[in-house]
Amino acid sequence: MFKRRTYLAVFAAVVIIFILAKQLNEEKAPLTINGEPVSEEELAFHDGSLERTVRSREIWSWAAEGGMADEFSYDDLIQSLENENRERKKLQSEGGVLYGPVEYTPLQYYRRLTGERERMLRTRILEKTDSSELIRYYETHQENYMDVDTIEAEYTIRQEGRTIYEGNVVLEAESMRGLSESDEELAEHLMQLEEGGQYRWTGKNGEDKLLNCVRREKGRVIPFEEVAGAVADQYAAERFEQELTKRIADCKVSDRRQK
Repeated sequence: MFKRRTYLAVFAAVVIIFILAKQLNEEKAPLTINGEPVSEEELAFHDGSLERTVRSREIWSWAAEGGMADEFSYDDLIQSLENENRERKKLQSEGGVLYGPVEYTPLQYYRRLTGERERMLRTRILEKTDSSELIRYYETHQENYMDVDTIEAEYTIRQEGRTIYEGNVVLEAESMRGLSESDEELAEHLMQLEEGGQYRWTGKNGEDKLLNCVRREKGRVIPFEEVAGAVADQYAAERFEQELTKRIADCKVSDRRQK
């Protein structure tokens, strides 16, 4: 009985010491996020922006809660960076395949790890999402999964009073990329035309160019099977931002820095 009371007393003392130490730490730190101090170095990663610092810190905390990574610690980050750079230099010296820089700066490494945590969180969201939910998302966002409209226009080019080109030009899903690469300006003007509309502009060599739209047909809705990957990516990105926004709203920030 005595031992049990002694154990409980020691445990209670440890808890009290931890709480007091945490409170003292918070009081000393001019800036904290959910009670955890924010160093000048961490703030500098975001050019002093508190808003972006909070966003990144919440990404790290969210990933830590899910057991995917550790909570953010600047000291741990630097230690991990040193280990990473040491291994990368070793790999290079041994003639191994190295992706990215031989040596990361603290900012580069921080951004890399933050990006990795965001991707892990999006993946976790998809792992918990039923395929029927993705189909519902696709059905309510079909405007994002449509082919470009088919547009046909009469295209006339005149220079110094004479016609140097006259013909029809057609923009459709299959030719969109090729036309954009060969004449980006023409493709952009075509996309803006409604049936019966005209657009006239001057070319870089002084040509008088005229488009007269004779046909515009709505693009088809692309079948789910053809865009399933894009649907999943966009669904995860949207859900990620929704949850992160909630977390940021619930975040407790104490800023006692001198203004």
